Amino acid sequence: MSKAKYLMIVNLIIVLICCGFVIELPPVKVPEPSIIYDINGNVIRGITENNTINLNREEIPDHFINAIIAIEDKNFYSHYGFDPLGIVRAAFSNIKAGRIVAGGSTITQQTAKNLFLTNERTWLRKFKELLYAFQLEREYSKDEIITFYCNSIYFGHGAYGLEAAARTFFARSASELTLAQAALLAGITNWPSEYDPYINPDKAKNRQKIVLQRMVAEEMISSEEAELAANEKLNYESVLFVAGDAPYFSAMVTDYLVEKYGERTVYQEGMKIYTTLDLSMQRAANQSYADGMKDRPADLQAALVAVDPANGYIKALIGGRDYTKAPFNRVFADRQPGSTFKPFMYSLAVDWGITQADMFMCEEYEYKLITGDLYRPTDYGDKPFHNRRFTIREALAKSDNVIAVKVNEILGPDKAAEHANRFGFNDIKPILSLPLGSTEVKPVELAAAYSVFASGGVYSKTIYITEIKDRQGNVLEQNQIEQRRVLGEDTAYIITDMLKGVMQPGGTGSGLRNLFDRPVAGKTGTTDNFNDAWFVGFTPGLCCAVWVGYDADQTANLTGGAAAGPIWANFMRQATAGMSYQDFIRPANVVLINIDLDTGLIAAEGCERTSLMAFKKGTEPEELCYKHSSVWDWLFRNDMEENTKESVEDNNIMLPENHE
Repeated sequence: MSKAKYLMIVNLIIVLICCGFVIELPPVKVPEPSIIYDINGNVIRGITENNTINLNREEIPDHFINAIIAIEDKNFYSHYGFDPLGIVRAAFSNIKAGRIVAGGSTITQQTAKNLFLTNERTWLRKFKELLYAFQLEREYSKDEIITFYCNSIYFGHGAYGLEAAARTFFARSASELTLAQAALLAGITNWPSEYDPYINPDKAKNRQKIVLQRMVAEEMISSEEAELAANEKLNYESVLFVAGDAPYFSAMVTDYLVEKYGERTVYQEGMKIYTTLDLSMQRAANQSYADGMKDRPADLQAALVAVDPANGYIKALIGGRDYTKAPFNRVFADRQPGSTFKPFMYSLAVDWGITQADMFMCEEYEYKLITGDLYRPTDYGDKPFHNRRFTIREALAKSDNVIAVKVNEILGPDKAAEHANRFGFNDIKPILSLPLGSTEVKPVELAAAYSVFASGGVYSKTIYITEIKDRQGNVLEQNQIEQRRVLGEDTAYIITDMLKGVMQPGGTGSGLRNLFDRPVAGKTGTTDNFNDAWFVGFTPGLCCAVWVGYDADQTANLTGGAAAGPIWANFMRQATAGMSYQDFIRPANVVLINIDLDTGLIAAEGCERTSLMAFKKGTEPEELCYKHSSVWDWLFRNDMEENTKESVEDNNIMLPENHE
């Protein structure tokens, strides 16, 4: 094409724009991303097709706005969407090169391209870009346009928009950017691959200095400020949660919406999605997760999910170490739960009349399976058997495998599996090793199942979306709480009481009490070969499950108490900081009695290893323990019983009605 024809096209474009568009333009409708809100109405993030976290104008620092205007479009606030001189200059450059090498685009034009057009370098695209830019200027304010631009511009490394860029390159939010950091990011946008500070730090730094010089020339900053910014040392690092505070949760919501309503509706029609997530709890989870995993191998993964026992609301969720690198949500991964599965079997035992004071022997047992093979359960540690008797409470606290399998044999694996499925699991296998976690389950299922104990026996189906509205405010969907009773409140309280023993001295979770000092119940879990490490625990108002392990079937060489426990405890401490201090409510039909752990009888004077245990009325032990008393003569036993009774009454502990 000749030079004259190029100039004719450029003049035609300018004339058409300046004359107010004699031709009729198609309507320009800026896509409005759907917005996800947390339980308190806080914005979690906008739903876009790229790695974008939308900001309001007030959230964008002024020094970034000034930097981008200085380097990209110094007349932004005075032109009407295009710069005629810039267009002419770009046209001559393109004519000279024989192809399109320069655009002369204003920020408004670039915004129009980002929102509506492709990156192809053709005259038709440039023409459309100008028309859309003019339309944008007619329908939106300058502040709205610059906000569109800051949320849509590409910075490299998959980061679209300023917030994602700030997290990708400086591990902070956009509002925390310094002048030096803002100037560097403004310079990147011109050529992200060339000015990538991770790959070409010197080129990125030189580009930053050009931006600062332009800001001085436009009297946006002083020479002194520019010099200080140019000399500021920049450390490039990516924050753990580049894609937002809750990337796995947001992706879960988005996947559901796209499947039900379609991509166009979700990405462009401005839906309002109200969820159960609590951003303050999510940030507590993020911090606890980061602290707990910082010294672990880079490919070791973890998942965390927290649920409100009262309604099944998911309050916090982390599906993996880095969403941008591994978006698979491990909260929904099938993993063997290890000993975290024991409480479900023991809840059936309590319903059948077994109490936590009943004694069982931990010694070698062999079971002949229907296949003809022999099954020989063993305990964790150097010694496969304790070779001593334990109360059920202590067996659970120490996570004794031998006794758990023995109780399962007594109940019947078929009955135990049927009972476990009532907690929201699917297809639990009716085998002897059931209480040891032989069937794979999901972390989110475990959190919901343990919530049954915290809620007094009621199972709540997990919910993460409460309501969806369209752009006009019309309600598209409302989710109701779905609940059913799984256990009697007496049994739920007794299992909770047993799980409190896990956190007490001698229990596998006792070391976590220094990290989290509230009424709490929980259970550790470690699978064979140390492939999976778990901790699941709850307060009256919050239940949380944490899993640590590798995606591949390989050993993590970590226990639940050491790997998952600290993440759980630190999260629970922060997440419940604003909650009232509350203990589990004891049902009227449950009594508390101090029991000697060596005999399973009512503790008397001289008993050193004791534990306060919960019983359904009528199932509690009736005899006092005399084993540890120095007085055995029958003449003194009546006095001892009276003293023991007074001691029990002084401690507000109920004795069986038929004790005497």
